[in-house]
Amino acid sequence: TANSKQQTGISTSNFPHFPSTFFTPNNRHIMLSSIDHMMPCLIQPIPSCAIMGGVFMGIDAIQGAPLSVRSWGFYAGGLYAYNIIQCPMETIHGRQSAMHNVAAGGILGYVGVSRGRLGVPFVSPYFLYGMRYPGLVGAAVYGAIAGGMATLGGKPW
Repeated sequence: TANSKQQTGISTSNFPHFPSTFFTPNNRHIMLSSIDHMMPCLIQPIPSCAIMGGVFMGIDAIQGAPLSVRSWGFYAGGLYAYNIIQCPMETIHGRQSAMHNVAAGGILGYVGVSRGRLGVPFVSPYFLYGMRYPGLVGAAVYGAIAGGMATLGGKPW
């Protein structure tokens, strides 16, 4: 039996445990540097998202909508989600990229439009809701807007 194991190359040492191999990097420095990047990435956008949520809530109030914490939470939470979706992508690639903005904007656009929480700018509602999958149009438009703003902000592709 020992000879058959040598011939097939099968032994218990050839099959490492999955959690230690696939879920933790071999180089501990990679894991520590990704944690060092993720924590500030998750914490830094909180103040700006809170302020901009208030600004957007104020714009709603000027247009006649009542002031509410729910409105502020929707805007601040959406902006925060947009920022934190980019954190793992930046950690994986090791740099910021406008493509991360496109992906984050597209994901949130798809979810928001398909759940009926967001409209799609620049697209006629008759055209949009006549389509079978309006969420895909939302993803394309919001992704393009996010990519355009990232490019104007100076992020490389």
